[in-house]
Amino acid sequence: MRGRKLLSKSQNITTMNRNEAPKVYNFGPLTLSPASTHILPNGISVHIESGSEIDVSRLTIALPAGEAESPKPGLAGCAAMMLVEGTARMNGEEIANTFEYNGAWVNTTVSTHYTSIILSTINDKFADVLPIIADMIICPAFPEAATSRLLQRQAARLEIEHKKVSFIADATIRPLAYGQDNPLARSETPDEVKSFTPKELSDFHFSRLDPSNMHIFLAGNITDDMIRTVDMIFTRIPRHAGPQLNRLSFPTPTSGEPRRVDIPVEHAQQSAVKLMIPAVGRTDSDFVPLRAAVIALGGYFGSRLMLNIREDKGLTYGISASLFGYTDRSFITVSTQTDGSTKDEVIRLICDEIEKMKDENSYNDDEIRRLSKFILSNLATTLDTPFSRMDYTQTHIYADTPEDYFEQQESLARRLTPEILAGMARRYFDLSKMIVVTAGN
Repeated sequence: MRGRKLLSKSQNITTMNRNEAPKVYNFGPLTLSPASTHILPNGISVHIESGSEIDVSRLTIALPAGEAESPKPGLAGCAAMMLVEGTARMNGEEIANTFEYNGAWVNTTVSTHYTSIILSTINDKFADVLPIIADMIICPAFPEAATSRLLQRQAARLEIEHKKVSFIADATIRPLAYGQDNPLARSETPDEVKSFTPKELSDFHFSRLDPSNMHIFLAGNITDDMIRTVDMIFTRIPRHAGPQLNRLSFPTPTSGEPRRVDIPVEHAQQSAVKLMIPAVGRTDSDFVPLRAAVIALGGYFGSRLMLNIREDKGLTYGISASLFGYTDRSFITVSTQTDGSTKDEVIRLICDEIEKMKDENSYNDDEIRRLSKFILSNLATTLDTPFSRMDYTQTHIYADTPEDYFEQQESLARRLTPEILAGMARRYFDLSKMIVVTAGN
């Protein structure tokens, strides 16, 4: 039959017992070698990960300044999206047609402290499309008509987002957790976005073209010619003193009665529930074991919140816990949606699971083994391709993680115990510092 491979007579199919689960083997040592890095004469750092069997590549250019440095909420994202709308040499339509003709794809993203321009292409077309990317960074045009269209689209998107219970809960809890003056606590409104001018977007973009804080990440089947082309094109960005990246400050956590805010949303079908608890930052030695405890709470499908609130009680389609880490502070965050009539029950169950995690006797060998294999599997996935290895390098630079962050995670995963997880829960799962926001019916 077409598309089906038949067994030969020599293959013994009787040896397969489908009533027995396949044997699971432990991971051997995991080693992540650092990316190759060199610095251009103007100060740009170029990071290279090669090794793909296919002639494809991904170029990411990280410009300093993200949401934390944006003069207005949402302005950094709009400035990034405008880069594809025209340069001194090509208009937006010509740029789009050229990328499409060459089978290339471009995207922009904004993180806390960086704005990224991402080019994915086949190697044969790399030299043809790279100069366009350079022009998008060096001489973007910010044409007025294209700016107006983009801002109208963004405002329309925000009109929809602002009606979602998940957005409302997130926008409400961030100022409470991060502090009113923290730039990450801000949320842009449709009217604010429509008020941006081409000059504001242009001024922000050109103000941060500081080569000493720029990074280029090149991943895929990378050749010497490609590296030389990148070096030659981006060396011409002149030295320029850009803005200092903001060091984020957060309010000192205070103990007391948990704070709760309920936002009624008319005609909402569900209620969003969001909880946040402040904890230590990425530079603290407890951060990695704390992260493992948060994963055990709600960071994967076999986590306690998923097994109890979703699988056993059926109160939600999905629930997750994560640890948002910054240099000096992190936030244990739980997010879900449920029927309005069960939101109080869901909050109670979340708090019950948090309290249970403080007891080392609540853990069993199977849970520890599952959690360890989950963490090791994610680390092993990082090693799979030059693209996944480069993703790790980018995160290391964007989030300023320790140099041995990978090794710390692997070491912890291999020596996980109930005592470690319960100790982290007792120390940091402090319900007296918890902030709760619900939005919905």
